[in-house]
Amino acid sequence: MAPPELADEGDPIGLQVGSVQSAVRTICVSVDTSPPVIDLAVEKKADLLVAHHPLIYVPLKTLDESDPTARRVAKLVRSETALYVMHTNYDAAPGGTNDVLARILGVMDCRPLTVRRRDKLHKIAVFVPEEAVEDVMSAMAEAGAGRIGQYTHCSFRTPGTGTFVPLPAAQPYIGTSGKLELVDEYRLEMICAGSRLENVIDAMVEAHPYDEIARDIYELANEPVDYGCGRVGSLPEATTLGHFAELVRYSLNLSHAKLAGDVDMPVRKVALCGGGASSLFKEAVNAGADVYITGDTKHHDVLDANALGLAVIDAGHFETERPGMAALAERLASIYTESDVDVAFIQ
Repeated sequence: MAPPELADEGDPIGLQVGSVQSAVRTICVSVDTSPPVIDLAVEKKADLLVAHHPLIYVPLKTLDESDPTARRVAKLVRSETALYVMHTNYDAAPGGTNDVLARILGVMDCRPLTVRRRDKLHKIAVFVPEEAVEDVMSAMAEAGAGRIGQYTHCSFRTPGTGTFVPLPAAQPYIGTSGKLELVDEYRLEMICAGSRLENVIDAMVEAHPYDEIARDIYELANEPVDYGCGRVGSLPEATTLGHFAELVRYSLNLSHAKLAGDVDMPVRKVALCGGGASSLFKEAVNAGADVYITGDTKHHDVLDANALGLAVIDAGHFETERPGMAALAERLASIYTESDVDVAFIQ
């Protein structure tokens, strides 16, 4: 969902409080790690709080609770609530903060506003017995394979017959030692970015019933996958800045949004970056955007953007990140729909 390698350098993502060995039955998801959020997570008896913003930016030397950060950490520790952070890695990830924001606002055919990582594509072809193909495909997809644009779980499967003779030391899922076996199998093919290859292979091995797995891995000549901050794309049809600003306000459930630009100017190409990314306005200009949506804009950045012909909509830091975390909560809930794990989104 948010590969760690996509995070900005120095961003304190990952497990900040707790143990990877802890059992999890209740998950809360939030944008912030503010005292009210932590209070609610503790009240809900959450075993895990997944937050967008880190709680610990600078390493703590003590847990002196006169310090507000230490006080929140101590409360999480006492309540046995783990904290896991998905920050700039979730912003850059496919299906993360910025992709969700773009989808809600109707911005299509998106690409990263700034490219921070370029990943070569690979294809994995694995041979799976018929009864296990769905489990293997799902495991590989959840680990990051099978993503093409705005589609996930993309795969192709071809039926065939596999043959093998188990040797005496083998532990076959199907068959008898020394006897030729013919098995109905599928050749399951999925693409995978190079940075996710190891995780996908591990997931495939874990889900596959065979003790020895036949698979082929190819490096592809396709265009590499770009990861980065923000998104730039187009609206289905041109509109005015005033109309689009009202769409932003309505779509994000805002009482108001700050707008800088001519309300009658035509808008078709849109750049956006959830959170506070005022400084990326030059990248939006270079991308040919008509309007740039973000939060925490700075006065002089907005003036410079307008001078370069770029309109700016400040829709709020929290408000532009909230949809992505709400979508994450929904995604986690769908993953654990058949288990005893409860997932709640804390506003």
